[in-house]
Order: sequence, then C-alpha cells, then structure tokens
Amino acid sequence: MLPLAKKVLIIGLDGGTFELLRPWAEEGRLPAIARLLREGAAGPLTTTIPPVSASAWVSFATGKNPGQHGVVDFVFPRQGGYEVGVSSRSLWSSRAFWNVIADAGRPVGLVNVPMTYPPEKLPAGGFVASTFMAPTGGSPWAEPPTLKEELQQAGGFPLFLPEGHRSGQVERFIEDMRDFDSQRARAVLWLLRHKPWDCFVFVFETPDTLQHELWHLLDTAHPRHNAAQAARHREQIIAYYAGLDRALGEMIAAAGEEALVIVMSDHGFGPFHRFFHVNNWLMAQGLLKLKRRPLSLLKLALFRLGFTPVNVVRLLGRLRLSGLRSRVKRGRGQGLLKRAFLSFHDVDWSRTQAFAMGNFGQVYINTQGERRLGIVAPGEEYEALRQRLIAAAEALRDPETGDRVIQRAYRREEIFAGAALSRMPDLLLHTDRSRYVSFGHADFGSNRIIEPSVGQTGHHMMEGILLMAGPAVRQGTQLTGARIVDIAPTVLYALGLPIPPDLDGRVLTEAFAPQWVAVNPPVYGEQATTAEATGEPYAAGDQAAVIERLRAMGYVA
Repeated sequence: MLPLAKKVLIIGLDGGTFELLRPWAEEGRLPAIARLLREGAAGPLTTTIPPVSASAWVSFATGKNPGQHGVVDFVFPRQGGYEVGVSSRSLWSSRAFWNVIADAGRPVGLVNVPMTYPPEKLPAGGFVASTFMAPTGGSPWAEPPTLKEELQQAGGFPLFLPEGHRSGQVERFIEDMRDFDSQRARAVLWLLRHKPWDCFVFVFETPDTLQHELWHLLDTAHPRHNAAQAARHREQIIAYYAGLDRALGEMIAAAGEEALVIVMSDHGFGPFHRFFHVNNWLMAQGLLKLKRRPLSLLKLALFRLGFTPVNVVRLLGRLRLSGLRSRVKRGRGQGLLKRAFLSFHDVDWSRTQAFAMGNFGQVYINTQGERRLGIVAPGEEYEALRQRLIAAAEALRDPETGDRVIQRAYRREEIFAGAALSRMPDLLLHTDRSRYVSFGHADFGSNRIIEPSVGQTGHHMMEGILLMAGPAVRQGTQLTGARIVDIAPTVLYALGLPIPPDLDGRVLTEAFAPQWVAVNPPVYGEQATTAEATGEPYAAGDQAAVIERLRAMGYVA
C-alpha cells in the first residue's frame, strides 16, 4: 500500500461546531477554516455515546468504541465498589493508531491530546506533552522528560487553564483563553519546525471551555440570552476564534504541502437549558437509599429545605461573589462541604439498587457479585430492574414544560461491545441534548430533579466537525456518516500502513480521489491492538487535585 501523504497533521478543536465556524468562515473572519471548507473535504463527525471528551478522544485514538477501550467518562465507580475513580492513559485496554505508526519507525508528536496522562514513551524520536490530567506542573507530564526544558526554551507551555475570571468576568475570561492559546500555539509551532515527525496531533481545549460558559451570548434563543451583553462581547468572542484560526493557518503552513491536514472536534456544541439530577430521580424512584443515622437524617432534612450547593451558588451570584462558584459548584465532594452537604457518604449501599456516576446519564446497577454490597441478583431481577428504569426514564417529562427529558435509554450492550463491556454503565440515559444535561456524580447538588441551569449555558452535542485537505483529498467533498472512530484507520491508510483488524472504524475513502483509492485500496493487517490496562496512575492526593480541576472545568459536578 502506497502512502498518499508523507505526513499527517491533526488539529483538534475541542467542542468545535460548524454552527459557529461555518458562518464566520463565510463572512471572511476565519480564512484558514474557509480555505479548508473550499479546498478540502468536510462534514459532521459523530462522536461517542456519551458525548464526553474522555471517551471521545480515546475512541479517536484507538478507532474503537468504549466497550473495547474501556473509558466512558473522566470518572467512574471503582471496580467492585462505589468510590470515584479517575480515568487516565493507564486504563486504556487498547493501543492507539500512533503506536502503530511509531512501531513502523516513524516519529509521532502528541501535544495536549486528552487522556494521554501519564505520557508514554514513543520510539523513533517521538514525544508527548500531555494534558491537564497531570496532578501538578511538577508531575511527569512530558516524555521524554527533556521536552519540558525544550518547551521552556521555546517560550513556555502553560499546562493548566486559568480559572480566576471564569465566573462573571467575561472580558477577562475571553482574554485568558486567547492568551493561553497564543502561548501554546507558539510552542506547537516550534515543535512542528524543530522536531522530527510524520504524525503530529495537537488539541486546542479552550473552545470547549469558552462555549460552556458563554453559549447564551451566542444563541439568541437561549433562556439566559442578554442582547445587550451579547452585543458588547460579540467582537471580542469572534476575535478569539479568529486567533485560533490564525494559529491553525500557521500550523498548516509549517506542516507543508505534502501533509494531509485533519481538523476535527471530539463532539459538537449547543445550548442547554436545564439540569436533570439523576441520583435525585433514582432516590425518588426508591432505588437509591440513604443511611438512617442521625447525621445523614439531619443532612437530608436540610437538603429538602434547600440547603444545597446549587442554592449556595445562586446566593453567591446575588451577593456578587460568583468568583467563589467553583468552591461549591454542583455538590463539590471534598472536605468540609462533603460533611456539610448530602453526599454519597450518606448513601446506604446495602439497600441501594442503582446509582449514577458521570456527567451523561450513566446508571450503574448495584449487582450481587459485582459490587461490595450488591443487592440486585443477576439474571431476571437485574433485567427487570433495567426495564423498569428504561420505561420510567423514557416516560419522564419536565413538569414545567411538558418536554421529554430522555431522548433514549440504552442498555449498555446496545451501544458498547468488547472485552471492557463489564466496565461500562448498565444503562445510559441519553438526554435531549439541546435542552437537558444530566448530572449524576457522587453528591446531590440540588434537591430538585429538573431545574434551570446554573453557571454553564452550553454543552456537548453528538455532531462535531471534520475537515480534511492535502494530497489526494477531493476538493469540495461533503462528507456524510463520518464517525470519530473512523479517524484512526483513515490516518493509517493515508500513511500507507496496514489497518489493525479489531478497529470499529472504517477508512473514509470517500474523502480521497477515486482514482487513487481504486489503485490503492485499504490493506488490513493481522495484528490486533488490544492491550492490558496498566492500573491506577494517581495517588490519593493527586487524584483529589485532578478531580478538583475537572470540577472547575465543568467535567465533574
């Protein structure tokens, strides 16, 4: 199989959506993206269910569904118990497409690709600068370790997003995002120009962060839209995206004309209006029970009276103390607040049949033999409980609007398949993504089941973006049906490498010139990319630091 490109450059725009990018490109505000739309192939890119960055980027890397690679969210209940675990590179049950490339003796560079902490050693001169999942700046987030010093000499590489102006200080917040990207882009350009690479992957993470916070300023139909505020900040927001576009254009130029360029997002983005608190719903269904000890009963009484993190957040907003929001946001589960508010510490697992953990409606059954205090018998009782939950979820209506909350309730085997199936949630309640976001972490952020959003106004949608340009790409092609698992086999095909037989994705041959594909069809190898998860990378204190960062970023409730 002949390569159609000498190099592949992949740029991720976390949360990128054509809803924003295409109109601005057509207005001439985003010339690099406009050129890709005009001269390359483009279309929507369907992400994983659930549409969360943790599972989506691993599916991008492996070409597999979460049932194969084992990662469904940033957090999960630990095997056999109820404690919160944090996902990492150490928990992948699969190798990535870049391992196949590196094994072929071709250098790979990875910069800020989510879920690559701890960084792996890549042969053939490869290098990794991993992500915010590192506990601290002093953690071993670069491989080889000398890469840290190189990045410092190149002008620095900020590892963590600034959070100080996230709540209520729109101008400073946008400036923070722009400055952060500008510094990172300089480092990436230095790497592109000075390090050897045949495949280079870099992800801009700030679009996701900005859109979570400011979607109501971009969407005139959002319940929290403020026309005056939107007009005041419109040009600054567009200037932020123009900065991304400018950096993107410079990176494409640095890659050279012989490179295949892929610009993509891990999921799309759009408005959401209301929260769905899954554990509150399970408690109302009589499936999640609390301890009957005095302290838990007292906390429950206060909870019912409205002593909840969400109401504290609202109070801070009224007192103009919204900068403290992340300290109590949606049931912060550590220290004093865990003792003050109702939390998973108050759950009676010996009487609980089901619980939720994760940002996207993941429900876990407390099954005998699988969890320490499991009470649901496998077999008929387990299936009957799942059917009861599906029926109740799909019948759930918002009492204020009458809208259907759950678009579809899935059994895990309906959307996941593979050796890691047992690590997946037993059910996944897929909400109407344009209106509702479910929260189901190890605390009870509110005493309501459904309520208006607090803080964030935008969230993840199923359709992200895909743009491709370079040698043999068909100009002006409108792609349809592309999935995030298709990127891995497509990259291997472009580099002339055999495609492992166990990938769920397919080569996007329709993006390339038919005459090229006709004489150079995809070739499939015999070596599977399964791997053993190597274990937990975080000590207790380090995991707490990562959870707090995820909470501040909106990934953990």
